[in-house]
Amino acid sequence: MEFLTQTIFSGTFEIGTLIIAFLIALVLGLAIATTYMLTQDREFYSKSHTLTLVMLTPVIAMIVALVVPIVGNNLASAFSIAGVFTIIRFRSMPADPKDVAYVAFALAAGLSCGLGYIYIGIIFTVLMVIVLFMLKLFRFATPLKKPMLLKITVPEDLNFEGAFDDILKKYTDEYSLQKVRTCDFGSLFEISYKIKISDKVSKKDFIDELRTVNGNLNIILTQKEFELS
Repeated sequence: MEFLTQTIFSGTFEIGTLIIAFLIALVLGLAIATTYMLTQDREFYSKSHTLTLVMLTPVIAMIVALVVPIVGNNLASAFSIAGVFTIIRFRSMPADPKDVAYVAFALAAGLSCGLGYIYIGIIFTVLMVIVLFMLKLFRFATPLKKPMLLKITVPEDLNFEGAFDDILKKYTDEYSLQKVRTCDFGSLFEISYKIKISDKVSKKDFIDELRTVNGNLNIILTQKEFELS
């Protein structure tokens, strides 16, 4: 098991160790991606993000393992390692901040393997996986009521400001206006609310009362995890 104690800085990080580090980083990436899939509260998770987590760990490990010996001294090594983080770019921010944390998780595991601190990478990954599953098991920070998304279409001649407040106060424990946009070339408005419906209320009665105000136009109430789009 000597390969597990070899590091780039010890000068004993040979090609065989490099291959083993890649394979172990790949296994850690698979473990991280599997944890990501199993701990999501959403109905769907991003396939591309999951595959990215699998690939990111061994890719980072190989970049570090190949670049650092070429650079040489410790100061330059530090700069080269820091430069690895600039590789990660998002064309748009992930919808869930937790996705960013998983990227950082994969980066840390990859860096450990790439530098040859394979024991540390394995221990870190195992501990983080246990913590994430414990948080999932005990539903840490999960609100008692998940917010819902309410979209109400109103005609352009209706003054929607405060028009639905009485109904929302009657049927919800909490609500907040999130977005107003025009549709159908400006002939209609779509109002989006983030709401928490009160216990033991009828969603049908709720929607029926909303319809009496908006002229029986479209009303959408989604029970998926709240994502404003």
